[in-house]
Amino acid sequence: MRAVRLEPKLLRMYFHDDKRYRPGELPRRLWVQGLLATTAALVFNPSAALAQTGDKIRINLMLDDASSMLHLPVLLAQHLGYFKAEGLQVDVVEQPFAAVAAAPPAAPVLHVWSAPLLQSLYASRVADPWVSVVQTGRTPQLALGGPRKVLAGIKSLKDLEGKKIGVLELGSQAQLCVDYSVLLAGANPKNINYIALGNPLNAASMLRGGGIDLLCAGDPLVTVLEKKGEFEALRNFRSLKETQRVFSGLVPGNSLLVPLSVAAKNPAACQSLVNGVVRAAKWLRTAGPSDLLGSMLDSTYLTDRAIYLNAVDNMRESYAIDGVLSSEAFATALRVCNTLDPVLAGERKKNTNPYTNEFVLQAKKRFNV
Repeated sequence: MRAVRLEPKLLRMYFHDDKRYRPGELPRRLWVQGLLATTAALVFNPSAALAQTGDKIRINLMLDDASSMLHLPVLLAQHLGYFKAEGLQVDVVEQPFAAVAAAPPAAPVLHVWSAPLLQSLYASRVADPWVSVVQTGRTPQLALGGPRKVLAGIKSLKDLEGKKIGVLELGSQAQLCVDYSVLLAGANPKNINYIALGNPLNAASMLRGGGIDLLCAGDPLVTVLEKKGEFEALRNFRSLKETQRVFSGLVPGNSLLVPLSVAAKNPAACQSLVNGVVRAAKWLRTAGPSDLLGSMLDSTYLTDRAIYLNAVDNMRESYAIDGVLSSEAFATALRVCNTLDPVLAGERKKNTNPYTNEFVLQAKKRFNV
């Protein structure tokens, strides 16, 4: 686990361009009402309530890769000072989500995750399950593809059997999306050789050197490789249209995920976090090239400003408009998980509070989104 100090200079890279219920069975509507009863007086002036403690609320914002555009809305909230304005002190920490998705946080601190909803649902964490408090991605925000010479031998996704496919981490959203696509094509995902790459630099070198045949990853890496002629998309899960075609509905991408116990005990902090993210989503919707380019940071694998703007454009429609997670999108994600792993379908059904839009709806009112 590596702490990342997100100062303005470091962040510039992103902004280019009478019934009783047992525990765990409380209906989402009643659970959320309980949270909102606690925070009703805080929503429109959270800083006044936080000031009662004399200190800012400290939060560890966990994410797998600080260079990934999948996390852009939450990192924008940090960079633009929106979390600070809400009375939060947010520390960004890099750590793979797959390794901890099924286990409670080890440290007694306030942990939240910027991570794929699909991945959290697939993990079926029974103890202290995850709750999505705001959606940041409307699609998986990934692309599956590789060099043209490799794609020439692929006539259908059945041909992916036996191929070496690079993903940043095993058990990730990228692997789940490929598995589901291959399963629909009538092939067996178990016959795919997944290679854990760890970081984007490894991904690029492995693809170039033949260590992997194909890659499923996000931006800015995909756009960099596309511009260099080293990658063509076989499936573009950044696109709303292609995501709907493959999955028969929109599969949500990243969300801000909070353990149920944390959400229940810290509703004001959750509201403040969501406020910051919703503000950032609103900013991103209207940000022009000059706004984004003014905050660009040098990167070891991305130094071209025009390419970075192109990467933002490739991702723009995949970002959530206002943070609301629709019931239809959630149902699609759940269907994908249960198709891939029907054994744990019953466990997933036990989690009656997998997401809430109540914090988002309050933030939308406050910021006129």
